[in-house]
Amino acid sequence: MSILVWKQVASLTAVAALMAGVTTMASAQARATSQQRIPVQKESAGEIARRDSAARADSIAAAEAARRDSIGRAEAAARQDSITKAEMARRDSIARADSIARADSIAKAEAARRDSIAREDSIRSAAAAAQAAFMRKGFFFGLAGGWSSPSGDYGDAFKSGYNITLPFGWQRRSSRWGVRGDIAYDSHGGKTFTTAEVPPAVPTPSPGGTANYDTNTGTVWSGNLDGVVDLAQWGANRNGSLYLLGGGGVHFFNKKKVNVTPTSGANAGVTTSYESDSQTKFGLNGGAGVAFPVGRAALYLESRYFTAYTDNTNSDWIPIIVGVKYR
Repeated sequence: MSILVWKQVASLTAVAALMAGVTTMASAQARATSQQRIPVQKESAGEIARRDSAARADSIAAAEAARRDSIGRAEAAARQDSITKAEMARRDSIARADSIARADSIAKAEAARRDSIAREDSIRSAAAAAQAAFMRKGFFFGLAGGWSSPSGDYGDAFKSGYNITLPFGWQRRSSRWGVRGDIAYDSHGGKTFTTAEVPPAVPTPSPGGTANYDTNTGTVWSGNLDGVVDLAQWGANRNGSLYLLGGGGVHFFNKKKVNVTPTSGANAGVTTSYESDSQTKFGLNGGAGVAFPVGRAALYLESRYFTAYTDNTNSDWIPIIVGVKYR
């Protein structure tokens, strides 16, 4: 019991001693603190109020400036965005319009091209059908040319030349009879000869004796209409044939020019030029030919005898020609 009491007394004594030490340290620190003086500046209440008011005004102005800057940036961004969108919309509209216009133009051009092709095809088809119909019914045409030789009095003044003939006509394949027309051109070269008589083909005044005659080229344009009869026919389309033809025509002779030089008499050696008038005269012709089939065409060899009733004497010539006929 006594030991327990002593332990409690000892504990209380230690606590008391600890508290006394803490109190002493606090008093010493208080004395040290009270000995240090801190300068204090006194201000009036009005100065503090002015500073607070200025601070609030600055804060409000800064906030307003920040708000205006924010609004300005937002408005500028909105305007720029609106302008950009409007420009993009305008460009898109122009691009769409251009695309539509180009597409329309291309479509119209293609339609026009197709229409043109269709019309050309239709025209070609119609022409081919018409040609086929003519051919089936017997229409034919061709081209020929060859040698042409004057004869008789006409041959005394002119020499051989050439002929060009364009034949056309009508003859059904099932028939041996047909009709042929042609346009022909004959050119005969001039001659130089000596005679005591005026040549009838180039009438000139008589020089009164023997003279040298020098004629220029003579030409004849002819339009003829002949009947045709096939003596024989062969080939798939009966384009091969041995035929006779004959008929009449109109012939145009150009002006004939001749230089006359007497070889005796008072005017010997003196050359005089004369020119006769051109003539258009009726004439007759007849001849024969042979044709050889080549597909729808025929190659033919033909000769006719022509006589035209020109002034003073008849003009005669014989062409021998080679040509092609289509039917």
